[in-house]
Amino acid sequence: MMRISARRSSAATRMLLSAVLAIPSATAFAQDAEPPLGIDTLEATFKWRPNYVSDDMLKNADKDANNWLNYGKGYDQKRYSQLTQINRDNIKKLVPLWNLSFGVNDAQDSQVLSVNGTLYVTSSQNKVFAVEGSTGRILWKYEHPLPADIGPFLCCEAINRGVAVYKDKVYMATLDTQVVALNAWSGKEVWKVKLGDYTSGDIYTSAPLVADGKVIVGNSGGDLGGNAGRISALDPETGKKIWEQFTRPTSPDHPQAKTWGNNSWENGGASAWLTGSYEPSTKTLFWGGGNPAPDFDRHSRPGDNLYSDSTIAMDVETGEIKYHFQYTPNDAWDYSGNNEAILLDDEQGRKVWLHGDRNGHLYSIDRTNGKCNWVVPIARVNWVKEWQENCRPIADPAKVPVKGKLVTDIAPVLDGGKEWHPATYSPKTKMIYIPFIDSSMNIELKDQKFERGKWFLRSKVLSVNPYTGGLKAFNATTGELVWTKPQSFPATSGLVSTAGGLVFSGDAEGYFSAVADDTGEELWRFNVGTGIHGNPTTFTVNGKQVVAIVYGPGGGSLWPLAYAEFMKTHNRGGGVMLFGLPN
Repeated sequence: MMRISARRSSAATRMLLSAVLAIPSATAFAQDAEPPLGIDTLEATFKWRPNYVSDDMLKNADKDANNWLNYGKGYDQKRYSQLTQINRDNIKKLVPLWNLSFGVNDAQDSQVLSVNGTLYVTSSQNKVFAVEGSTGRILWKYEHPLPADIGPFLCCEAINRGVAVYKDKVYMATLDTQVVALNAWSGKEVWKVKLGDYTSGDIYTSAPLVADGKVIVGNSGGDLGGNAGRISALDPETGKKIWEQFTRPTSPDHPQAKTWGNNSWENGGASAWLTGSYEPSTKTLFWGGGNPAPDFDRHSRPGDNLYSDSTIAMDVETGEIKYHFQYTPNDAWDYSGNNEAILLDDEQGRKVWLHGDRNGHLYSIDRTNGKCNWVVPIARVNWVKEWQENCRPIADPAKVPVKGKLVTDIAPVLDGGKEWHPATYSPKTKMIYIPFIDSSMNIELKDQKFERGKWFLRSKVLSVNPYTGGLKAFNATTGELVWTKPQSFPATSGLVSTAGGLVFSGDAEGYFSAVADDTGEELWRFNVGTGIHGNPTTFTVNGKQVVAIVYGPGGGSLWPLAYAEFMKTHNRGGGVMLFGLPN
């Protein structure tokens, strides 16, 4: 601290910052000397806060080429980088710079955040790593202890999709329903709060979002039915709950209870298991509600089952729901609606969100009122018979699961035409890039009573047909398909687009690839040695652009069940690899 006392004010005030920087200490002046600012007391306190992330940094993260501060880079979830050092002309020179093993083999669905050269990443089993970006050296590691009996309550292995960073803390949501705040420099636990009960199937898998000075997180576990989808906003300093919003009714007098016939809302699922988007100018959060439960028996829960399979727009200050859009009313196929909402203004000047849904369609939705502009298929879809006003689908009865009969070749598979892995939008090309899956499934229903903590699917037979997938690019204003890049394996990672004319992605076979953003031509690929289910991110370390990918197979819905044959010629593993151009 600097403290200077003076007898009286003197000349006109100069710039405070310049004066402070020019004064080495209070003892540099005689006691009777006139202070340079002419004020009686001059004080300045400096506290060293490395890797400090301010509200302004998060708000403008989409314009920050050097860092990756939010789950979707910016609050708009475009996952677009302005960096051009790695580009089409030199991409073939891209090489691994270092590799960090997580030391666990479960599914790895995470991604790297970067704050001025320090990287933060999670692994399965709720581990957090702070890593020196230039070397891959672990600066600190935090391991959250998990209950020994948690396994049966997990959908998709012990996954975690990443952390949030804010001020001097790192935040992770855990499988046993806790949110943990860690000191960003030391990894020491600052606070920990419990939000639910994992023995009911309530778990947390996704990265929190920090918006409007709040840590916001949604729960997972809707397939067990006993938990209402829940979005919670916490105080970042204490963990105290500020507000909570539910994505399905929690009482019979709830306004949406009538959309759940037979009181089916009581065990209705609709968990909020992916990170949302945020529009600071309107203080609006866009968050997804997942599939209703039981997953495949729509007959037991007549009605639209709101807010399952929907994006809901909420007031960030109160959690109040402003409006919603539902993609799959009365879902019978486990299609969810959690996938990201990418916020942009299209070429017609419309304020929209783009959403690639698991039900096999890409949507453009007016983000001022929740009205649909258009809907187009992502991959092969046969469950929709026709479309009504506002892009409301009418299901083909022949593709609705029933008891006593195996309904075959329902497309897409429950993993979706697009799984949870995020798409990317490039303002350079005005295109949205989708990682797609092309497969179908066969379902026969059975009777099943709800039991707390048990899977609630009502499915006697659930089988899948061969998988393929790849990448597709669509005109973000019209929905027109621009190019497609099919592959033998489903697309199982998120995407990143860059001003260098590239789109990065990974696949289940283990290839990390870069394609030309205008044509889809593959320009480079590298085999990381095991399947990729995490997301790529790109940023700079010591002024040089690098690209990070989290690798490790698993997670997801049915695709991992096909690993038995796959693993005869492949190995499991988990870690993060950093790529860059050679010096």
